[in-house]
Amino acid sequence: MSHNVPQSDTAAIVIGLVASLTGSNYMGAENRDGAELAVQQLNDAGGLLTGRRVELKTVDDRSLPQGAVDAYLGLTDNGVTAVVGTSFSNASLAVLPYTDERKVVYVSTGAAHTQVDPVRPYVFMTPPTGRLVAVQLLRYLRDQGLTRIGVAFDSDSVFNRVAWAQQESMLSQFGIDAVAVESFEVDTEDFTPTVTSIAQSGAQALMAWVTGPPAIGLALAYRAARLNIPMVAGLGAASPAFVDAVGPGADGIIVATSLVSVRSDLPPSPIRTAISALSDPFERRHGRPPSQFAVDGYTAVQLIAAAVESAGDDDARAVQRAMDSLRCLTPEGEYHFSPANHSGLDANDVAVAVIRDGQFRLTSWSYDQLCQHLVC
Repeated sequence: MSHNVPQSDTAAIVIGLVASLTGSNYMGAENRDGAELAVQQLNDAGGLLTGRRVELKTVDDRSLPQGAVDAYLGLTDNGVTAVVGTSFSNASLAVLPYTDERKVVYVSTGAAHTQVDPVRPYVFMTPPTGRLVAVQLLRYLRDQGLTRIGVAFDSDSVFNRVAWAQQESMLSQFGIDAVAVESFEVDTEDFTPTVTSIAQSGAQALMAWVTGPPAIGLALAYRAARLNIPMVAGLGAASPAFVDAVGPGADGIIVATSLVSVRSDLPPSPIRTAISALSDPFERRHGRPPSQFAVDGYTAVQLIAAAVESAGDDDARAVQRAMDSLRCLTPEGEYHFSPANHSGLDANDVAVAVIRDGQFRLTSWSYDQLCQHLVC
């Protein structure tokens, strides 16, 4: 059981991590990689609160909602200062009611906006919400003249299902119509019927709300069908693992991603400097750039550390009070938390990239947007 987390040295400031290391949504290993690097950098710089070492305690939720609950309860039983939450939104959502009881900050790396809407006192999140991603992709589609879209989404994923529902509610504001909408389950293996339906609909673009194996399967079917319309994907495809699995067929796919993924294409700015502090050592350690999931793990630790320093205390409730008004520059963007806003980012913190030669490259459209946002 996840409750069996060993008690740490009381001199250490202990941060918990709930990660999906096994099971159907195993992207938690990348969360862990990012979080471990952030902890190492904090300790190399002298720790927190005048020399106290930071320790990370990781528990596998097995990609299960109850596993995430057990992990959070076990970590809080053992006196952690705060918890970095799982990137699997289905599991993360199950934890939220327990934060009211335990009163230990939970910084989720999942992207479902319903984690912070309505706001819960102890729940924060690192990724841009599905709504922000949806808005940024609608801006992109509109400005590219792509006003008829075919949509494919994973109905078993809370994040993808809700992100599409929010995007659908905003279509008319951007002059866009969904001429075909195809849903599928997470264990779907044959995406040919989905792609065929969209191909026959007259859509000018395929809008894909997918994560993990379904993202790979849909992209492979899209390429096999030789569609001459662009595929545009949400954050779920913002991973080198997706690019590697799809292979050369990934080239040309448009993906919403963190600014980290397109660092080399960013205009000079403080955010680019912050990204280099993550990306360079991460690549040296792992031989690959950090994925969205790694960025979220790293950022969550940075936010917790900044709150501890701001509070001048590692007491869980003091950390919550500091988080409630925290402003913090991270590789993901500059967060502006308030009692009414526990997501902290805006749509301008979402990059729209294109995959070229196996790399995420910033689109010219997104570069122009960022120049306005970052004041080039």
